[in-house]
Amino acid sequence: MKKIMMTMAVALMMSAAAFAQSDNQQSGNKQGQRPTQEQMAQRMTEQMVSTYGLTDAQKTKVLALNKKYAGKIPMGGPRGGKGHGPGMGQKSGAKVDGQTGATQQVPSSEEMTKRRQEMKTNREAYNKELKAIFTDSQYKKYTENEQSREQRHQTRAQSKE
Repeated sequence: MKKIMMTMAVALMMSAAAFAQSDNQQSGNKQGQRPTQEQMAQRMTEQMVSTYGLTDAQKTKVLALNKKYAGKIPMGGPRGGKGHGPGMGQKSGAKVDGQTGATQQVPSSEEMTKRRQEMKTNREAYNKELKAIFTDSQYKKYTENEQSREQRHQTRAQSKE
C-alpha cells in the first residue's frame, strides 16, 4: 500500500511539472527572452498612443517610424536598449553576452564615441520625422517627457559615481 501511495505521489508531481512546463512554453513569452525589434517598436507605439492621444492615422505613421528606427535608437523596454547585462563594467577588455553567453570584446573609447554620435544623429532624424507627424501640443509634451527622462538618467548616472 505504501509503494502504491508513493508511486501515485511521484506520478502526480511529474504530471504537475509537465503541465506547468507546457503552459509556460505555450504562452510564447518565455521569461528571459528579449523582445524583437518589431515587438519593441509596437510597444513603443502603443505607449505613445496612450501618452499623446494619437489618432489612427498618426498611430500608423508612428509605427512605421518606430520600425524604421528600431535598433538605431533605444526603444525602451527591458534594459531600455542600454548595456546593463552581465559583464558590463568589467575592465578586463571582454564581456559576456547575457543572451548567448559568448565572450565579446569591449569596444574602444573611439568606437563608443562614434556609436554615441551615430545614435545622436539617428535620434535627431527620428525627432524631426516625429515632429511632422505630431501636432504642436503633442510634440511639446513629447519633448518635455524626453527632457525629464534625460534628467532622471543624468541623476542616476551621477549617483552611481
